[in-house]
Amino acid sequence: MIFWMMPDGAARTREMMGGFLEPFKQENPDISVDVRVINRHTLWTRIFTLKHEGLQEECPDLIALPHYWTQLMAVTGLLENLTEMDKTIRVDDCLDPLRVHCYKAGSADIYSCPWWFDISALHYREDHLKLISADPQKLLSTWGGLLEACALLKERFAGVEGYYPVQNSDWRGTLSSRGALPCLLSRGAYIISEDGKTCGFGSPAFERGLEDYIELALKKYVPILKERSSLGNVNSGRSSIAITRRQGVGMFGGGNKDLPVATISVPRAGANYVNYLGGVNLGITKRGAQKQNALKLLKWLTGAENQVKYAARTEVFPALDASFQNFLLSSPRRIQSYAQIIADCSTLPSRMSTGTIMEVLGSLLGAVSTAVVRNEYGKSFLQAEIKKAKEEADNIMRLYGD
Repeated sequence: MIFWMMPDGAARTREMMGGFLEPFKQENPDISVDVRVINRHTLWTRIFTLKHEGLQEECPDLIALPHYWTQLMAVTGLLENLTEMDKTIRVDDCLDPLRVHCYKAGSADIYSCPWWFDISALHYREDHLKLISADPQKLLSTWGGLLEACALLKERFAGVEGYYPVQNSDWRGTLSSRGALPCLLSRGAYIISEDGKTCGFGSPAFERGLEDYIELALKKYVPILKERSSLGNVNSGRSSIAITRRQGVGMFGGGNKDLPVATISVPRAGANYVNYLGGVNLGITKRGAQKQNALKLLKWLTGAENQVKYAARTEVFPALDASFQNFLLSSPRRIQSYAQIIADCSTLPSRMSTGTIMEVLGSLLGAVSTAVVRNEYGKSFLQAEIKKAKEEADNIMRLYGD
């Protein structure tokens, strides 16, 4: 059985997953699991080859996918109907924002099951921030305050080689679409309107939200398109702040769990705090050769106990509501940190076009990242890129008709 998954455990994903699956292999000695790790961008391009029977590439049986891809993959016939495969499968006990992303539009049938989720938050080194502020949480409550803190930190650590106030948590080292979402949503921008008829690219709020986010790169507060291991990360002391969707800082080098790190909501750029919640679901492909074995593994991975174990290993959260609550209760500090963060969360709309439109946003920010590095960025550049992205997104929405 072939299992496609994203690099949840960074460079060690395949090794980590091999060990994690040992109990499943012992329970099912007749099932061989071939884990293949594919990054999100490559996975996006490869899923569209799954319907072509003549391809030489082996088709995956089980696939881990971003939650908002489910709608497109279900409608285009890439995923099996899980309800038809197993009437006992339910998602009622999953965290509320994740449920809508399990169904095909207009159907009560389930096409993917939530496995885990993450939510954006700001993590800061208390020992660093206390050097520049008597009340770091107040200072970091707004985007303007974050920029002010970055200026003070950059001056304070000017003698530290490779120091940047904010660590870049994107694996490609660019400005990321998911990283921009809290700024966009806080400003009142949207990706797709609630009625699904319009794309929000190009609005004044959208442009302002992007400008907020891009300011980190323009002022050199975050490294862009640079080798991550050679500079700024929180564990090494060459960064003080990480805005990431993982629950801790261990993912970013060193794994030092004893760091004095505090966790708060992403600073509000506009009137409201908005923390982006994104999930990873599991689905079974139509062309898979071992669908029943894939179903066994899907149910094993999404079981309550295994969700918690996997979440702890990869610094994410279990998708089951009860497991998530127990996960929080296991740490008083975690409850205090994440209670308000979860309350202010937002996720992407469940539309066919969402995945493609997010790719367009990613391309826009990739172009911005390159322009910043080349000193070619300016307001006119951003507006021209937004206009191109808006035209592309509108064409996508007309094509998909959702």
